[in-house]
Amino acid sequence: MSKGIMMIALMTNNVIWGGTIVHAEQPQQFLLNEYVVTATRIENRLVDTPANISIVTSEEFEKRNYQSVSEALENVSGVIVKRSGFLGGDQHVYLNGDDRVLIMVDGRRLNQDKGTSGRSGFDMTNLPAPDFIEKIEILKGAGSSLYGSDAVGGVINIITKSAYKNYAKININTGSWGTQNYSALVSAKKGKTGVIATLNKQKQNYTKYKEADTDENIKWPNSSNNIVGATIKVDHEIGNDQLATLYFEHSFKNGGKPYYAAGLGGYSSVYNHAFGTDLNNNISGKFEWGRESNNPGFVQIYRNYYSGHHYDVGSESYYYETKDGAEIQQSWKLNKNNNLVAGIDWRESEVNNPETYGGKLAKINNKAIYLQDSWEFANSWLLNAGIRYDKHNYFGKKTTASLALNKKFNDDSHAYISWGQIFNAPQANDMFYYSPNTGYGAMLGNPDLKPETGDVWTIGYDTKINDKTWIGVNVFYSDLDDAIKWAAVDTSNPYSDWTVDNVSKQKKHGMEFNVKHKLTDEFSINGSYTYVKVEEDNKDGNGFKRDTNVSPNQYKIGISFNKDKWDAELYGRGASGADKSKYIDSKYLTLDFSLQYKVQKDYKIYAKAYNLTNASYAETGGVSNGKYSFPMPGRSFLIGMEYAF
Repeated sequence: MSKGIMMIALMTNNVIWGGTIVHAEQPQQFLLNEYVVTATRIENRLVDTPANISIVTSEEFEKRNYQSVSEALENVSGVIVKRSGFLGGDQHVYLNGDDRVLIMVDGRRLNQDKGTSGRSGFDMTNLPAPDFIEKIEILKGAGSSLYGSDAVGGVINIITKSAYKNYAKININTGSWGTQNYSALVSAKKGKTGVIATLNKQKQNYTKYKEADTDENIKWPNSSNNIVGATIKVDHEIGNDQLATLYFEHSFKNGGKPYYAAGLGGYSSVYNHAFGTDLNNNISGKFEWGRESNNPGFVQIYRNYYSGHHYDVGSESYYYETKDGAEIQQSWKLNKNNNLVAGIDWRESEVNNPETYGGKLAKINNKAIYLQDSWEFANSWLLNAGIRYDKHNYFGKKTTASLALNKKFNDDSHAYISWGQIFNAPQANDMFYYSPNTGYGAMLGNPDLKPETGDVWTIGYDTKINDKTWIGVNVFYSDLDDAIKWAAVDTSNPYSDWTVDNVSKQKKHGMEFNVKHKLTDEFSINGSYTYVKVEEDNKDGNGFKRDTNVSPNQYKIGISFNKDKWDAELYGRGASGADKSKYIDSKYLTLDFSLQYKVQKDYKIYAKAYNLTNASYAETGGVSNGKYSFPMPGRSFLIGMEYAF
């Protein structure tokens, strides 16, 4: 039986199995009453939280059939996702124009101390499957006083589901370029013990993109990739307000590593034979107490393991990183208007790259203690004050502080202002990279690097104007000293050595405006505009210059239709003002479309279309020979089904 016939059979065979699907709650048009934890480490309503926070709910994953976390995040206002173009390529997220973003799952740090691309510490392709996600909280702004290093642009916290009843579901889709995606979820609850597990696989035989200079549709050489993931979470309730949780996640990515697109020439030639694997195995245990009281707390221990293997003709490299961590947190309700949170955080990483670390095993250790006080006063005001002390085994001691003030006008409206100090520790690659014989010049790390430090200011206002309209607006400013940067020793020599140092100052400022409006009972619209200006002073006497890697203007708009068994959305994303040194076109617009039909309560079919206009564009900057170095995929389609029982 062909794959197409098999898919049709699965879609039409809706009466063989009975059962009940677990649907999310009805769509929340306005989220100011939603509870969040990431901004303050304790549960608060959004309207009582002095921060710029966005939420992606499980209901949105359900309606739009997102295939990855990155796909969900790129529709969020103020979030920029930069992808390399093909399925197995790295994906990195920017908040407030900064890729120094802390990524967490259930409050557990995922960022790798070895580093990845740019100043980012994590590749977003290694995250849990969408089926496993309850919601995502996106905090835009300083997070160092609560979370330490990496939380410069903000924090993304992925909160996973827990088993509360017995059910299972399978999701299968197929589409362009040999795409095949499979996922399964099983949930079981007996007494006080719940188990939920997922298994997923993504496969794509190749990627196509539209060439910028010729408008040809090009098949990207060596772009076949596979991603396999699995998760399991076991919860056991102890008494009325205690919970023990054991969690394991696995991801394995393997496939071609073309890096550049075809036809660029010179140093940017496509890697036709490069291949790589990325393995992540993470495990954690957590014990919570006082969950139903005013004084909750927890202790969590975890181990994250990563290994990467990349090889090409005549070259081969391995990376390993093991991170062990532990955290204890306790909160107290001191009185009617005052809450205190205190915690201790420890982690230690061992990073090794035998080929490029000169035989050195990098051991990075960080110990920290943090405090945050929340004080309500004058009925509608809230003041948060936080402080964190970190001790790093390479750069020493660092203290960061924060202050945030929230004014709640009513349950549907608030304004806030916040200030926070930030810092970002040097990555292992920055400190220990040692490759003296690259053929193009040596790559030499610097163990004497200082941490990047600075301040972030945010001012915002969110309000529900009426039963149909909600708006939010915020502005931010940040400055960063001792920014770490790799640079050629001799910029006029293509074979120059490269080294890294605290060579620059950075400043960023911008604004974000978003609106949601219910047109009718069936139609709604949401849109956002984000402006970001990133400037850098390399201390070369030329002062601050614009960072051309970030497009200053970002636009997003979606039109949704929801009626009875139908859900549909047309979503547009665009950018303008891109610098021609990094992008061929200064602007682009791409359209995606999703459609689903609930055949029965426990069964749905869906279709998705990406880049409907077959636009030629890039999210990651790079131009060579009149072509994009990292073009985004052209027009593609998916059809799929989901069945629960």
